[in-house]
Amino acid sequence: MRRRSLFALAAGCLGAPQLARAQAATIRLIVPFAPGGASDTTARIIQPGLAAGLGRTIVIENRAGASGSIGTRLVVQAPPDGSVIGISNTSPHGIVPLAMQPPPYDGDRDFTHIAMVADTPTVMLVPGNSPFRSFQDVLAAARGRAQGIAYGSSGAGGVQHLQGEMLAKVAGGTWVHVPYRGTGPGLQATIAGEVDTFLTPLAGTTGAIEAGQVRAIAVSTPEPFAALPGVPTYAALGFRDLTVSSWTGISGPRGMPAPLVAEMHAAMQRVLAEPDTQRRLIAAGLYPLPRPVSSAEYQAIHADFARVWGPVVREARITID
Repeated sequence: MRRRSLFALAAGCLGAPQLARAQAATIRLIVPFAPGGASDTTARIIQPGLAAGLGRTIVIENRAGASGSIGTRLVVQAPPDGSVIGISNTSPHGIVPLAMQPPPYDGDRDFTHIAMVADTPTVMLVPGNSPFRSFQDVLAAARGRAQGIAYGSSGAGGVQHLQGEMLAKVAGGTWVHVPYRGTGPGLQATIAGEVDTFLTPLAGTTGAIEAGQVRAIAVSTPEPFAALPGVPTYAALGFRDLTVSSWTGISGPRGMPAPLVAEMHAAMQRVLAEPDTQRRLIAAGLYPLPRPVSSAEYQAIHADFARVWGPVVREARITID
């Protein structure tokens, strides 16, 4: 718990006019991917409640490209007054700073990470009319076909791209990566049969799975996943290292005033506590956190990411142009 000193109280008073000015402005919520994916879905679920809780208009802007770094840079370059925040997730904030040279930003130090919203596992999907009925069928094709397997992901350098590289290393065969500008475009390409399989966050794909447009044949949860009955985990298939999830939240530029961060974090927690929000998140494949995560804890998650995934990115020689 932070000590309340006279200095802290004075700083809070000095920050009050800036906070009041920020509250009068419209908030731009930057989604660094195309409509239809996990980030976009998250933004559209939380936007009405967050706007009501803050008493401000929130306008969602999709700014896709370069594995999410184009939209994310807009947040980095924004004034720290709360007028611009963004959806933060594993790819643009975690992997892009490790794989893009020169790094466009520091995923930890260049941001104020306000609140973590949800978590989602990754899935391996195949088109609804695919001859591949199981994960083993995909492995056999990667090892046996001259052209191997074309696998899509929601962007170069994302967690799912890493999973594909890990599969190529440990399972063998030929795995040709086809990056898309987010889950939405990649999902549509998979439905159309442009790729053999799609490695993606579950969020944003549940409707297509339920409609039979695609089939899930593996999931990254440690244990069998109730939302995908009968779908084996990577761990059960012998690929425990592919057990990973993608987190998502909201972040702003570095240097946001502490009172403003606290206000936004509290408003977000109220939104997340609403049963309707939880229902909508789960229906979209985004899973509410078992307990509230503080802003400091969310900041620490970003800080730890480079330590955990940096060696994987370097070993796989993943680069993002």
